[in-house]
Amino acid sequence: MKIGVSGHRFRDGADWDWVRARIDEYVVRTRIAAGYTSLAPGADQIFAASVLQHGKRLVAVIPVCRGRIELEEVDKPSFDQFCERARKIVRVKGATQDDAFLRSGKRVVNLVDRMVFVWDGAPALGPGGTADIVAYAEKKGKAGVILDPIARTVRRLD
Repeated sequence: MKIGVSGHRFRDGADWDWVRARIDEYVVRTRIAAGYTSLAPGADQIFAASVLQHGKRLVAVIPVCRGRIELEEVDKPSFDQFCERARKIVRVKGATQDDAFLRSGKRVVNLVDRMVFVWDGAPALGPGGTADIVAYAEKKGKAGVILDPIARTVRRLD
C-alpha cells in the first residue's frame, strides 16, 4: 500500500511528539510499501523519518518553481538528507511557489492509496496549504486519517 502525507509545517500549539507517535503507529499497523511526501519541514519530515525508520521506501514529490526548489536555508540540510535516502524523486513544476505546492500535494494524493493529514481544521494560509489538499482528497474519495496536532484527535477520512 502507498501512503501519502500532507500537513502543517509549523503550528503554534502543535504537539509534535504526539504527531510523531501517531504517525509511527500508523506506519507500523498499515501494510505500507512506500511513503510519499513533499519533504517540507514539520509533518512531512516526521512522516519521512518514520517511513525510513521502519524500513519502507520513501518517494519524494518535490514542488519546483522557476527551475529550483524553494527552501529556507534552515530546511536544506534535513531536506537533502531525506532526498539522498529517497528511492525516487518526482519533481512537480508550478508557475509560483504556491502553485508548485498545490500541484505537488495533489500529485501525492493521486499517487497513493491512503493519506495521512496533520491538520487542525483551519483554512489554508495560502494556495497549496493542507486544507486545500484535504479538500482535494475528499473530492477524489481518498481514504486516510486526519491527525489534529492541537486537539490531539484522530479522525478517519473515508
